[in-house]
Amino acid sequence: MNSDTNWLSMADLVLRELYRAHDELTRERETACAPGCAACCRDRVQLTTLEAAHLVEHLRLVGREDLLERLAGAASPEVYRPAWSMNALARMCLAQEEPPAESDPPPARPCPLLADGLCQAYEARPLACRTMASRRRCPPDGQAEQDPWWVTLDTVFFQLVEQADAGGGFGYLGPVLALVLGGEARGLVACENLPGLPVPPQHQARLQATLGPLLARPVAGQSLGMRLQSLRRD
Repeated sequence: MNSDTNWLSMADLVLRELYRAHDELTRERETACAPGCAACCRDRVQLTTLEAAHLVEHLRLVGREDLLERLAGAASPEVYRPAWSMNALARMCLAQEEPPAESDPPPARPCPLLADGLCQAYEARPLACRTMASRRRCPPDGQAEQDPWWVTLDTVFFQLVEQADAGGGFGYLGPVLALVLGGEARGLVACENLPGLPVPPQHQARLQATLGPLLARPVAGQSLGMRLQSLRRD
């Protein structure tokens, strides 16, 4: 890429294609989720700075300044940060290293984009929100029941989305939004390059059959796989 602006534009195109691909692949997922089911819609969602920038830009384009103000009000740069990103965890697992333990975050609050049980920025929601699905209606504590195959596929998408933002930041909604909206980079860990895919043996064949068409999807004249490769950072 010739400039940071071009790099960000390509990264956003890759992110959009990953979102589209995930939406298409998960249409066959068995789920009890429905409009108004918002047990998992909390501010403890994790995302990349690229995803947050995409979300903010979407709200600006559709003229939802009210939601931008709501996000800014919720963008508290808390010191709490995750212990690792998804690619960092994959790197440690592939090296057979024990990852650091996660500490308990502060109590979760309702997502600032939630109104009457519905997401007000549904089209641009982060991957973490797209992957939250349960095969049964969630109890009051919000515990989902997920199929192991979809957990594996979702994890791969988390790794690919992080690769699209390699060198960027990863963390919880408040600190990430604080940075994207012009604040300080606090409470974040670095997005890493894709180190490989630690996939359970029982899912390897199915994932291989899924990855081929996924990485062959076109993005601005090249395959998604090639675009992701171009977004690797030294």
